[in-house]
Amino acid sequence: MNLRQLEILAAVIRTHSTIAAAQDLGMSQPAVSNSIKSAEASLGFLLFERVNNRLIPTPEAQVLLGEAEPLFLMRDTVMQTAAYLKAGRKGRIRVAATAELSESLMPQVISRFLTNHLGVEVALETHRLDTVLNYVETGVSDIGFAMEPYPRPSLEQTPLAALDMVCAFSPDSELGKLQFVTPVDLDGMPVIKAGSGSRINKLIEEAFQKSRVVFNPTVDVRFMNVAGYCVEQGVGVAIIDELTASCRQHGTMRVLPFRPRVQISLAAVSAASRPQQRLVKSLVKYARDEVAKRLR
Repeated sequence: MNLRQLEILAAVIRTHSTIAAAQDLGMSQPAVSNSIKSAEASLGFLLFERVNNRLIPTPEAQVLLGEAEPLFLMRDTVMQTAAYLKAGRKGRIRVAATAELSESLMPQVISRFLTNHLGVEVALETHRLDTVLNYVETGVSDIGFAMEPYPRPSLEQTPLAALDMVCAFSPDSELGKLQFVTPVDLDGMPVIKAGSGSRINKLIEEAFQKSRVVFNPTVDVRFMNVAGYCVEQGVGVAIIDELTASCRQHGTMRVLPFRPRVQISLAAVSAASRPQQRLVKSLVKYARDEVAKRLR
């Protein structure tokens, strides 16, 4: 006896009629009757007795229905889960991001995402760029967020924004009198270098070379958000991306455009060999919207 036959049995017991059961189940009356007859034939005993034109379930039918209750509950749970998955209200996303984005972008994105995807779990891990790419490539993370990520054949990059680099400095700096900052303006000042060996750092070095100014930083930190904290403590000036600079944690430092203009890419990184989940696509959309809102 299969689950559909048990469902029909339950409907007939509940309504005492094959006609009413058929209406409840969206079936024809003959189909309901044939299903009951087929079940009785395979079981070898009657499921109903007809008394005064009403179908009365036999004790055997009542026992079967009692045993079937857990199956109905399990089916309902599966159907509910399917509905939640369709609506994006169930699941788990593993996210990897660099330190700058874990601070300046992901909290807002995850907050908006969870507001509209109740029941979904999000795991956020913060790593250096190479580790973020490795985690996505090997499947440890479902999606990664990074600035100026290195291209890899096994990874796909979804562009989210092009970020301008800005010069960050303390409020009492003479740089505040300028409209924009160039390497010439920074000559002789203590400069904080962020991300040694990164593509972003190389772009900044090239900008100094074009201006014929020696790039000679006095402090070397791994992440640009850390450079921002150093700026606020009066350690020096730093060239950081505008998204990191817009982070509310860096409330006291000032920023100006950096020239020559240096732009870097902000991207969501996914494995080329694995299709993106619906939830992951939704998270990426929220990230793109948040960046657009912040950079207006």
